[in-house]
Amino acid sequence: MKRSLKSLPTDEVEINVSPLIDMVFILLIFFIVATSFINESGITSKYKDTANNSLSEHPPLSFQLPASGQLMQNGAVIGLEEIAPIVRNAKGKSKSLVLIQVSPGSKAGLATQVMDQAILGGAEAVKLSPIAR
Repeated sequence: MKRSLKSLPTDEVEINVSPLIDMVFILLIFFIVATSFINESGITSKYKDTANNSLSEHPPLSFQLPASGQLMQNGAVIGLEEIAPIVRNAKGKSKSLVLIQVSPGSKAGLATQVMDQAILGGAEAVKLSPIAR
């Protein structure tokens, strides 16, 4: 018995990748649309406000945050709960401007709590500044 070496019908298998490419493009568009490209700026202690000249007429109410973790006003140690009443009582004189002077190594959470208490006391503007040496 002799076999013939005729060409057998071969089924060529083709993989259709166009649906896969479509899916990749859809995912790419989804991730581009879903991603936010916002540059958020953080809090810095080296901020200088040159636009407001009214600070020279009425000095702001100031609090100091040294690296030791204490909260001070005019050299006296005060508690966090005293900030809102101090701001409320000084509202007429300094027009509710509060300056928080921070030193390197002070806690950011404490600075945030001081800012919150000042706003609760009625402060219109709260700014951070480095402690002058």
